[in-house]
Amino acid sequence: MTDYDLRVLIFLLCFTSFLSWQSIKPKVIPLKLAPRWGHNFSLFFIDTLLVRIAQPVILSFIAITAHDGAFLHIIALDAFPFISLVLAILLLDLAIYWQHRVSHISPFLWRIHQVHHTDPQIDISTAVRFHPIEIFLSLLYKAVVIYVFSIPYEAVLIFDILLNASAMFNHSNGRLPRVMDTYLRLFLVTPDMHRIHHSQNPKEANSNYGFFLSLWDRLFNSYTHDAKEGEQNLKTGHPQYANFFEKKPEKLTLLFLIKMPFSFKNNKIEAKEHNL
Repeated sequence: MTDYDLRVLIFLLCFTSFLSWQSIKPKVIPLKLAPRWGHNFSLFFIDTLLVRIAQPVILSFIAITAHDGAFLHIIALDAFPFISLVLAILLLDLAIYWQHRVSHISPFLWRIHQVHHTDPQIDISTAVRFHPIEIFLSLLYKAVVIYVFSIPYEAVLIFDILLNASAMFNHSNGRLPRVMDTYLRLFLVTPDMHRIHHSQNPKEANSNYGFFLSLWDRLFNSYTHDAKEGEQNLKTGHPQYANFFEKKPEKLTLLFLIKMPFSFKNNKIEAKEHNL
C-alpha cells in the first residue's frame, strides 16, 4: 500500500464514521442539505483536480530533500527519532494555527478564507469547503515550513492524516456529551469548540483557530470556551452574507463562491463586519 492509498483509506474511514455519527446524533438539525453539499463537494472536487493530487508528492519530495542544516538537525534531534517526529508534528500544527489566524487578520487572505465561513451550517462537508486559491497557498506555505525546519517525511505523512481527520471531526455536526467534550478539549479541538469559530459574532469568529490541538489557542490567548448566547442559540455563517443568502438563496451558487474573493462589491465591508 502506498502512502497515497493510506491517506485515501483513512480519509474514507473517517468520513464514513463522522458522517454516521452526525446522522445518528446531530448537534443541530440540518437544513437545506442538498445545495450546501453540492457547493462544498464541488469545491472539494475542484481542489482535488488542481492541487490535492499533487500535494502529497510535493510535500513528501520537499521533506526528503530538505537541507541538513535546518532546525531539527541543528538541535541534534536526529539521535532521538521519536522526539524529532513529535516535535515536527507540533511544529506543523503550530504553523497551521498561525496560517489560520493570519487568514482572519490579513484583508487579502480573509477575502479567500471567507468562502469557508459562508457555509450557513457546519457539518462534515464544511471541512472540505475551501477556495482553490486557499488550498494552493496553503500548499506553498506548508512546503516552506517543511523545508525550513527540515520536517521528516514520516512526520509530513502522519500530520497530513491527522489534519484531515481532525478537520472532519471538529466540523462534524455530531453531539458529544458535555463531560466528554470538556476532557477532550483539554487536548483536541472538538466540534463544540470549533463551532464557536464559525459564529456570526466577530469576537467569537476571531478565536479558536486550532484544527488539531487545542493547546495553541490557550497558549496564544485566542481561546473561547462558550458562545456568548449559549451553544443552542449560536448562529453560524458569515455575518455579511447570512441574511443575504437567507433572503436570496438562489444567489448562492458555485460560481458566486469562486468569484467571491475578487468581487469588490462583495468584500467592501468585510473588515468592518469581521472586525479585522
